[in-house]
Amino acid sequence: MRVAFFAALCVMVLRYGLYAMDRAPEGTSFMLVHLLALVLVIFFSGSAALRNDRESGFPLLVRDGFKAAAIYSLLYAVFIWAFFRRIDATHFPERIGQLVSLAKAEGQPEELVRERLELFFTPTNYATMTFFALLAFSALLALLLGLFHHRWLRHLRR
Repeated sequence: MRVAFFAALCVMVLRYGLYAMDRAPEGTSFMLVHLLALVLVIFFSGSAALRNDRESGFPLLVRDGFKAAAIYSLLYAVFIWAFFRRIDATHFPERIGQLVSLAKAEGQPEELVRERLELFFTPTNYATMTFFALLAFSALLALLLGLFHHRWLRHLRR
């Protein structure tokens, strides 16, 4: 679990550092960082499970990997919610303004478009979507890396 906390902390520091340098990632461009972090978290949790018990079964390896990845996902979701509520509080209003301008150029009514966008683009929605996306991806990675640990790495430990 320490790996999950450390990985989440590193990703949070990276996200804040990019923001401080005016290079904040847009959209899904930060997902490769999450992919690397989740792979490391799940891999090292599976390795720790095999180190503790060389006869750990596939379900235990998957469960331990997913549990660590879920902790990472939860920590990052809380961070991203706080980040967009306190640190970069102007991000969503600016993005909504850009999208409303595009919609007005297409001839759509500004009030209706702005109302819909303000309901969707919120820190809470963004954090929730990020959490569930990371969680779904974590499940897939936990299965793949659990299989990798179960089939191949177990034999290297003997």
